Amino acid sequence: MRIGMKLAAMFGLTVLMLFVLSFVRDLVNERQQRADAVRSEIAQFSAGEQTLAGPFLVLPYVRTTSKLVEASKDKPSYWEDSQLESQVVLAPSYFDARGLLAVEVLKRGLFEAPIYNTNLQLAGRFSIPALAQYEAQASSERERINTRWGAPYLALSLSDVRGIKQLSGVGARQSLHFSPGARLSRLGGGVHAPVTLAAAEVLREQGQQLDFDLKLKLGGSTQLLIEPVGDSSNVALSGNWPHPSFAGNFAPLERSISKTGFTARWQTSELATGGSKTVLCNAKEAEGCNAARVGLRLIDPVDRYVLNERTMKYAELFMLMIFGAVFLMEVMHRLAVHPVQYSLVGMGLAMFFLLTLSLSEHLGFVAAYWLAALASAGLQAYYVSYVLAGWRRGLGFGVVLVALYGLLFGILQSEDMALLMGSLTLFGLLAVVMYFTRNIDWSSSGGNTSPLYQTRRVDHAAKPVTPKPSGS
Repeated sequence: MRIGMKLAAMFGLTVLMLFVLSFVRDLVNERQQRADAVRSEIAQFSAGEQTLAGPFLVLPYVRTTSKLVEASKDKPSYWEDSQLESQVVLAPSYFDARGLLAVEVLKRGLFEAPIYNTNLQLAGRFSIPALAQYEAQASSERERINTRWGAPYLALSLSDVRGIKQLSGVGARQSLHFSPGARLSRLGGGVHAPVTLAAAEVLREQGQQLDFDLKLKLGGSTQLLIEPVGDSSNVALSGNWPHPSFAGNFAPLERSISKTGFTARWQTSELATGGSKTVLCNAKEAEGCNAARVGLRLIDPVDRYVLNERTMKYAELFMLMIFGAVFLMEVMHRLAVHPVQYSLVGMGLAMFFLLTLSLSEHLGFVAAYWLAALASAGLQAYYVSYVLAGWRRGLGFGVVLVALYGLLFGILQSEDMALLMGSLTLFGLLAVVMYFTRNIDWSSSGGNTSPLYQTRRVDHAAKPVTPKPSGS
């Protein structure tokens, strides 16, 4: 086969193998989506990711504005009323949250997801400011403004109230009894507890402090976030999960992670969070409320689908390296390897990625990877020993494959060094190819030759021509 036709056939084969690898990649994505769907189902069965905000001391009010409408020919002057319903939300001046997470893994078929139950203690105090600033004054004699304060209550926001196992506590000098609904436009879902202390009494407490102490048993899955709502806030979380990923807007001030679990503590101030002890929240001004968060996610550092996806990122490069290895041995040993034989070697590589995915769902990624690598390398070494007409050549090819699989595994385990390791590997492979093909005369290997490739020999010293003696 002419070298031009052979290279064209190999190019077409490479394109075909890219389609095969794309099918395997789609299968990885499909299994990942299925795993995510099962995690969502588990969250629906128990409780989802939790975000906690509060408690807040809420003072609802109704502001009635009356404006004098001048008399006209048809009717006398009259007062026209308009009403505005809103809330004054007092965030704690000091907020302290402490929680202990007990994490377990729920399985459904081949898939699993971490869930947690936590005992949270929320404590702190409210500093009552001067609320007269919210009682707007009339701008002229033609305007009357009346502010009527409603019954105050404590509001606590939770993203999934199904996770509440038990909630009790004291606040504003009384025992609290919570009911469904946060009754706060910004917070959405949650609970609230009426405060028997009248609004007028709260107003008279300007400059005083009202303490609270809540105990919450809460369940959730995957993530727990807490809003540090106080002017000064401390949040401390610990648990038995050895792989937390700290989330939110602030890194922990202190952290400790071991094989048995973790502990972490955050400390924030209103200067950092942008919070305020008096926050006006209504439908138009909700974005002005405190939205800083701290917390963690329960991650799996050896997520088999993530690792399979990362493995597939190197599939095309891996295929080119294996084809290059076969081509190099073909050139060195002056053999002719048919494109069909190249395709079978490429299919062996595709089977490696498919085996890794399927086995990892039962054995874990590391065991699945090496079983698939050894099976693929053994099969291809056996086949190549016949293609290259020698068991030693097949054994050498198998050793090269195992080395490449080992290199890929090392790259997967070292994210920070992956680019450097990959670059050095490519440089080394290029150097090997250039070294072993340095004497190939590519210009003379374009026709039908047997063997396929010719080696150019250079005589550095020409032998003198000895004249043939003439017969006498």
